[in-house]
Order: sequence, then C-alpha cells, then structure tokens
Amino acid sequence: MRFSRSRRGLAATLGAAAVLLGACTSMPVTSMVKLARTDFATIDPAVLRVAVRLPAGVRPRPGSVTLKLTVTVGAAAPVVSAFVLADLADPAELASLRGEVTKGAAVWAYRLEPADVARVTALRSELMARKGRGERGSLSLGVGAEACRTAAAPERVLLTTYLKTEAGGDFFPLVRDVDLRDVPGAGELPSCG
Repeated sequence: MRFSRSRRGLAATLGAAAVLLGACTSMPVTSMVKLARTDFATIDPAVLRVAVRLPAGVRPRPGSVTLKLTVTVGAAAPVVSAFVLADLADPAELASLRGEVTKGAAVWAYRLEPADVARVTALRSELMARKGRGERGSLSLGVGAEACRTAAAPERVLLTTYLKTEAGGDFFPLVRDVDLRDVPGAGELPSCG
C-alpha cells in the first residue's frame, strides 16, 4: 500500500458551509517540502496538532473543527473517517505560533481526543497489515471547520491553517492568508451567538 501525501488531500475548510479550500493554492513552498518528507504512516496521532488563525471578530465554531482521514484501497470506494478535534489549552505547545498572533488576529489550536488517538492508531495498523499483504492504496488528511463572527466581520477574512506532526516540533502553515470571501459558495459568516 502506498500512502500518498497529496497536497489536495491536505485541505483546510473554514466557512459557513465548511467550504473546501485546496491547500495547494496558497501553501508555502517550505510547507510543501515538509509535507513531502512527512510519512503519515508513522506519525504518532497523539502529537498531531492543527491550528487556525483568523482575524478578530471571527472564530471557529466550537465543536466544528475536524480531522478527516480518507483511505482508498485498490478499486474499493474511499472510506472517510472524521474526528472532532478538542481544544489545545497547553500554552507551551503553542510557543512556535507566538509570532503568528498579531494585532487584529487570533490563533486557535486543536488535538485529537485520546479515544480518537486509539481509533487512528488502529486504522493505521489495519492499513499497514494490508500493505504487508501487497495491497495498494492511499491515505489523505483533511482539516475542516465552520467559522462564525463574534462582531462585524472584517472586509477581508484571512485564514491561515497550520499542522504539527512531531513531538517537540513546530507548527508549519498549510495555507496562508486565504480570504474566505473569495472562496466560491462561502457566503456570509453567521453570528456565533
């Protein structure tokens, strides 16, 4: 089984209707290199982290940030597993994002719940067993969320998403400064209230 690290598979979604943004459209070259060197078949799911930067007055809806794993084996239909991410409250883990918090913007970070870490680990073990039997396939990851506004939304709603794949490692950007208002079908952001 071949595990692909498709840039299209690593996508960020944020918007009233969880609009899909292809990460390859605004991904920094350094992040492309980092992803190309990352083996998602060996990442410890317990250290996987996701972060989102949005302008003041806009935030991810609570409980809406998800990690989606899409597994395709042979000619079978893709199987998608979605995991709702939990808030990451440990300030020490956010140290590498300190420079990303600017005036007029905030960063939210997330992790897998312990029960979901076990589910992802079991899924990966199953895939590795299939690989051992000579089956071919791919694995892609996606990050999704819904956004809402706590005040009047700014004229430009710039989204940046980050991923952290190593214990003690840094977050790196997946997409940087994508204006949600330019995403087809995004519509207006609903109130968080």
